[in-house]
Amino acid sequence: MEVRLAAKAGFCFGVRRAIDLALQTARQTPPPIYTLGPLIHNPQVVTLLTRQGISVIDKLRDAPLGTLIIRSHGVGPELVNQARELGFKVIDATCPFVRRAQQLACGLTRSGHQVIVVGEKEHPEVQGIVGWTDGQALVVESPFEAAALPYFPRVGVVAQTTQSHTRYEAVVAALKRRMGEVTVGDTICHAVMERQEAALELARQVEVMIVVGGMFSANTRKLTDLCRATGTPTYHIETAAQLRPDWFRGVKTAGLTAGASTPDWIIEEVERRMREMAENEGITTPEGQGANPETEDATNAEQELQTTQVRSLRSGDVVRGVVVQVGQDEVLVDVGAKSEGVVPLRELSCCDVSSPDEVVQVGDEIDVWVVKAEDNEGRIILSKGRADAIKAWEALEQAHQKGEPVQGVVREVVKGGLLVDLGVRSFLPASQVERGYVEDLSQYVGMNVTAQIIELNKGRKKVILSRKALLEEEYARKRQETLNTIQEGDVVRGIVRRLTHFGAFVDIGGLDGLLHISEISWHRINHPSEVLKVGDELEVQVLRVDRENEKVSLSLKQVLPNPWDHVTENYPVGEIVPAKVVRLVPFGAFVELEPGVEGLIHISHLADWHVAKPEDVIAEGQDIRVKVLSVDPENKRIRLSLREAQKNGDSKYQNNARDEVTLGDVFGDLLQKNSN
Repeated sequence: MEVRLAAKAGFCFGVRRAIDLALQTARQTPPPIYTLGPLIHNPQVVTLLTRQGISVIDKLRDAPLGTLIIRSHGVGPELVNQARELGFKVIDATCPFVRRAQQLACGLTRSGHQVIVVGEKEHPEVQGIVGWTDGQALVVESPFEAAALPYFPRVGVVAQTTQSHTRYEAVVAALKRRMGEVTVGDTICHAVMERQEAALELARQVEVMIVVGGMFSANTRKLTDLCRATGTPTYHIETAAQLRPDWFRGVKTAGLTAGASTPDWIIEEVERRMREMAENEGITTPEGQGANPETEDATNAEQELQTTQVRSLRSGDVVRGVVVQVGQDEVLVDVGAKSEGVVPLRELSCCDVSSPDEVVQVGDEIDVWVVKAEDNEGRIILSKGRADAIKAWEALEQAHQKGEPVQGVVREVVKGGLLVDLGVRSFLPASQVERGYVEDLSQYVGMNVTAQIIELNKGRKKVILSRKALLEEEYARKRQETLNTIQEGDVVRGIVRRLTHFGAFVDIGGLDGLLHISEISWHRINHPSEVLKVGDELEVQVLRVDRENEKVSLSLKQVLPNPWDHVTENYPVGEIVPAKVVRLVPFGAFVELEPGVEGLIHISHLADWHVAKPEDVIAEGQDIRVKVLSVDPENKRIRLSLREAQKNGDSKYQNNARDEVTLGDVFGDLLQKNSN
């Protein structure tokens, strides 16, 4: 039988870090030493730690004063404060991923969000996260529970670090359908996701799956459930002693994976025992033979526990590690050595940064260069910037040769352009940032940009970039695509790029079409800026396409309601309606009835006496009332009469070029009514 081990199995960095801290404490600190609950969910490891003088307690007040190790699952702040108030020395072995979930939950609570934790209600990690919200967080285990929650206007969501990513997404989707604003935290441990994906992939390839880990370990139980969901027979065990030969009878390939709290020696023992069973199919070994660390040579197991995963480092090595703490001017990275390495702020990036959290976050996996395996204070000094540069130059040379674009983060505005972090310092000239001139370059700081390498000299450490080249290429592609597909009569979306006195140029996809001033609105305007501004998004209709000269004519008013469609209903013949004088001409006056609808008052209809000039009776901008004489919507003509409106008692709306107001103007209608 072939035994296949999952690509990711066994201790994660959070568990290993907790064990390292516990063993270091046992070596350097006098007893008594406690963990409040098991340090990790693996009874074999807990037993070996007990032999090192580390006892498990359930309540602080039941134990004499000593050193308290906070387990990897973390606890709430009240418990830590209580321990310190009682006089315990506290060593915090909380997993950095769990710590990030705690801090996020705390911050969301303080900002007014209702925190919802996706996880197992009774799990110590979840209870600890709830503690960081002053007990206000709600815990759900499924999308069905999420859908049953009451409405909250602002919700913050965090996950137990061992949660299935699929389940987390389902719960978030349910909350987004029910709640107001939903803020989602990325708190699932990447190592958990990698372990689950590796286990799933292996389970689909084999006939039997064995999952090794503590029976009370949440991540191990989830591994078991995921493997069983594939349809492959799956068995959850803690030690090799629990293996049964009949599981493998007739099996050609078997898979093996392990939870994050499972040490290597148990995995190796299970793997060895599986191979023995394959060689001696049908022969049962007495239970417990050579498999259980408690019945084996305890000294060997303890030595393996203390030496497992410890890496020896030398100056110049490039190693991969996990960020476990982000300070104000340095970062701690777990590289599997006897202690965390230190990355000073100046060594985080090739460019100057003001704070470490601009570059890394807790839980990030990064490559680092070993500057010193041990400095005067016994610390491991690391450099992310130097490790990045080694990889970056190789990648940049390949990209330059192939003409491929590169991506980086803009770190700083300098004279003449921008500094871009590509793993090495790169310069993006101001003239190469956009297709046009950019007045304020500071808006690009912190932005992830894609650019083309236009000059590369490793010896001089010189990299010159052009973002404009890619933008021009993309613009040309879009322009040709638009020209090939656009048709007269199409309604398309565009962005106003430029205003002129005769109209506006609108980008409709790599192509600037002309929106003439006469096609902007149904009513008369003097300048496009009265209606539009640069950056406006709008829908326009394509009037004409000249593919040979790459010109397109557009219309905005054609996609707007035409006010002339309803003039017959809105302005019936014989009605007296309000109007505004917009233009005087020798033969009369044009008045606006509504935006886009104008009518003519002929000079003969301005007054019941002979009028030599229209301005003798009315003025531009004056509000008057007129009578509708005729309506011709097809030719967009309306004939109006001020004289006829006055005959119907509306003379009070005309000032007859007088400035004074008389009692007759105000009370004329009332007096005329009473006299009748």
